[in-house]
Amino acid sequence: MQIRMKNRKQQIVELGLSLLQTRGFESFSYQDLARELGITKASIHHHFPKKADLGVALCEAIQIWHEQQFALINSHPGKVIDKLDLYIKGNLRFASGENKICPLSSLQADVTALPDTMRIALKRMDDHELDFIAELLEQGKESGEFRFPGATRSQAMLFVLACKGALQYSRVHGEQIFDDTMAQMRAQLIG
Repeated sequence: MQIRMKNRKQQIVELGLSLLQTRGFESFSYQDLARELGITKASIHHHFPKKADLGVALCEAIQIWHEQQFALINSHPGKVIDKLDLYIKGNLRFASGENKICPLSSLQADVTALPDTMRIALKRMDDHELDFIAELLEQGKESGEFRFPGATRSQAMLFVLACKGALQYSRVHGEQIFDDTMAQMRAQLIG
């Protein structure tokens, strides 16, 4: 029974992540989850009494994914630009699929409707991602690989915004816009 409950809880989180990326947090319900999983809403409420509880679990799942990806990227022996390319590919992979967007971008779009627990988790994830990129950019600047002007944290913000914005635009204009935008960001970093 314990294995089944764990699997069911994981299934709910995985489907919740997919719906978050395609519809947004506010645009799916427990009824949607129950229908797609072939279970009752009561089963979902058993694992996540309130939707905010599910939202926190979604944030935790995203955070775990980030931590795994960032550790993998940090362990890469290549140049810093290669590590940034791994970040870009990871974002693209996580947000790829029919009408999917970055889960953080999806949560940011719903931020005014999110409960405080989710807003706190979202800010923590945003900061974690920005800190990671800033750390990479600082490494690149210190090694002479990058020659961008201004503060590293500001450049990290521009980089992340370009990546997330290009992901959004690629939903309408095709993947080439993502590739072109990130190539331009690389060129600006290298100077």
